[in-house]
Amino acid sequence: MNRSQKADDLALALKLSRAAAGLRRRLDVQGLSFREFAVLHHLALAPEQRLRRLDLVELLGITPSGVARLLAPLEKQGYVDRCPDPRDARRALVTLTDAGATQAKEATAVATDKASALFGRALGPADRKAFATLLHRLTEGL
Repeated sequence: MNRSQKADDLALALKLSRAAAGLRRRLDVQGLSFREFAVLHHLALAPEQRLRRLDLVELLGITPSGVARLLAPLEKQGYVDRCPDPRDARRALVTLTDAGATQAKEATAVATDKASALFGRALGPADRKAFATLLHRLTEGL
């Protein structure tokens, strides 16, 4: 790979990072940051509405300490709780509370509309499908 291609790749990575940050800002919903919303959303979709912290690390693509920082205010607001893992007493599971489930449902409706509007302005249906494919390949390669 030549020097020009490497510079182009770095520029692409920087643009992708900027786009991701902008997307997160524009998808803040119901008084939640987009990452806080993502925690509630993933928990709402999980079996028994509970996940291990490690699962959240992988789903969100952030560090364990980043997940801990996200969970603290959600726990204070009563949206999530911790419970013992029935399979491993050394671990705790993050569980969605009833209040969290209600918040997740309401926030998902708003976030869905916002995401659809954002992508609809920038990409047509074929572009969205191609973009989703490319993002999947990129994510799998990380």
